Amino acid sequence: MRRFLPRSFFGQLVLSTVVVQMLLLLLYVYYLIASTRTLAAGRTEQRIGQQLGRIAGAISIPLAKGDAAGERGVLELARVAPTIDVARLTDLKGQTLAVTENGGGRGLDAEERAALADAAGSAGGTGQRIFKLKNGQLEAVAPVLEDGRPVALLWLEPSHTVSVNTLNLVLRICMTYGGFALLANLLPIFLIVRTMTRPLRVLGGATRRLMEDPDLNAGFPLPVTAKNEAGELTASFNAMVRELEERRSGLLETLSLLDSMLGNAPIGFAFFDDELRYARVNEHLASAHGLAVDAHVGLRATEFYPEEPARKKEGYIAKVFETGEAIRDVELAGEMTYAPGVERSWLMNFYPVRTGGGPIRWVGVIVVEITARLQAEEALRKTEKLAAAGRLAASIAHEINNPLESVTNLLYLLGTQKGMNRAAVEYVASAQAELARVSEITQQTLRFYRQSSSAGPANLAEVLDSLLTLYRSRLAASRVTVERRFRGEPQVWGFGGELRQLFANLMGNAVDAMPQGGELVLSVRRGCGRRLDGAWSEGVRVSVTDTGMGMAEATRRRIFEAFFTTKQATGTGLGLWISAEIIAKHGGTVRVRSREGCGTSFMMFFPDRAEGVEETEAEMAESVVG
Repeated sequence: MRRFLPRSFFGQLVLSTVVVQMLLLLLYVYYLIASTRTLAAGRTEQRIGQQLGRIAGAISIPLAKGDAAGERGVLELARVAPTIDVARLTDLKGQTLAVTENGGGRGLDAEERAALADAAGSAGGTGQRIFKLKNGQLEAVAPVLEDGRPVALLWLEPSHTVSVNTLNLVLRICMTYGGFALLANLLPIFLIVRTMTRPLRVLGGATRRLMEDPDLNAGFPLPVTAKNEAGELTASFNAMVRELEERRSGLLETLSLLDSMLGNAPIGFAFFDDELRYARVNEHLASAHGLAVDAHVGLRATEFYPEEPARKKEGYIAKVFETGEAIRDVELAGEMTYAPGVERSWLMNFYPVRTGGGPIRWVGVIVVEITARLQAEEALRKTEKLAAAGRLAASIAHEINNPLESVTNLLYLLGTQKGMNRAAVEYVASAQAELARVSEITQQTLRFYRQSSSAGPANLAEVLDSLLTLYRSRLAASRVTVERRFRGEPQVWGFGGELRQLFANLMGNAVDAMPQGGELVLSVRRGCGRRLDGAWSEGVRVSVTDTGMGMAEATRRRIFEAFFTTKQATGTGLGLWISAEIIAKHGGTVRVRSREGCGTSFMMFFPDRAEGVEETEAEMAESVVG
């Protein structure tokens, strides 16, 4: 509503005057119309009562003679009066005996019949009755007497046009008076307001010039042309401009130095006043806070940092103001106010800033975000642990392989011995089968560790089956059932070891997402899909689907970011990031569908021949030839 109101003082004064005048005029018109309508209704009732008596006496003569034409003539003669619209003559039962031309075709309604008994039963008096119909129209009835007894009823409907004309006349008079009164009130406003708005316009223009160019001194001080409140306001404005100029000259040198030194620094700089509020920040820190540079002025650290780090930061700033000594290498951590859910770390240095050797004017803070460095260090530590565990597992698998061959040979020789009963032979066969499975697991472990360095055909169904062999015990312990939906044995050109790492990450995440058990569906088939460059081609479609806990939409959008993990201490945040790199390296694409409580599905497409893989293979071939 406020945006439709005038913004100028003159417009507001004119609008308020018009509104007040219109309200007063409407109230006066309402009162006048109501009074006129009441007075007109009384006069109408009085006038129609007199007309009823005269017309009833005149129509009794042709009624006694049974002269219908005479009755109609008397009724039409009654309409000569401008106040009567319809005249009707009925018997005592309400049957129409005669009516004027404009009243034909209509009988008595319910309200008129309700008044019929009272009017017909009256004798020795006028018997007149005036009442209103539902539509507000007046109606009058009186008996026609013969020898002192009623023999018929005379009905008159007053003309509504006379009342309307009267009200219209009153309304025109009121509107004319109101218009002249409004003009009379607006004329002084036009004359007086100009002397008030002219100095205000000068002040407004001067303010805009200062906002556009603070160094512009032309036209100041402003001339004081009035001795009223507007003149005092102009003088105060001139004094304010002088004070601002004095303060700006004192800060100009310091600000110019800060701008030249800190404007493009690759680390964050901030300056706080003695009220612990931001006085200045550089562009680097402003972008880290997600707010413009100028918008920081006057804000506190609690606007950007969590309560605990902000309290510590303000404590260090206050201590520098108190002691005048710098505080270095303070590490703080927490979640930013505008980006909750992301743990961040900063290294800060606090130092005093003085001007001219006087007291401390500001406290400067150098802010270096070390979140990525700490995450990288933690990820490297976890990755090194995983690599060491992988090397250890490969060494163990290699060392186990030799005794396994010996035990296999011994079991074979034992099975060929004669004289063994049937139960012993079955035990030896079971031992050979279990030993074969252990041997297969060691072979798959070694194959997983010894990844190929050159591209070649990779059977994705075979890769997935080898991983199922490795995960068999883990799947059984987690009560996870596996459904294989393999159509043939489709192959893609790529790096078998990296593909095995890709699917191992996805299957491991799927098992972790089903701590209470569930179903893991692996699907492999040939089909069409979109490559990494956006073109469609033939290839292999692979999907890994689980019925686990699923992911929220915010988590799903970040799963391929480096160092992002929901596994807390057990995750590095690198598995899916590396998986996405492997898919892109093979020219493929991946889509993820997930719903909380329903499960997650990773749907991948690998083209038959990816340009990146071909180039890698060609480069390797050239290096071998060279």
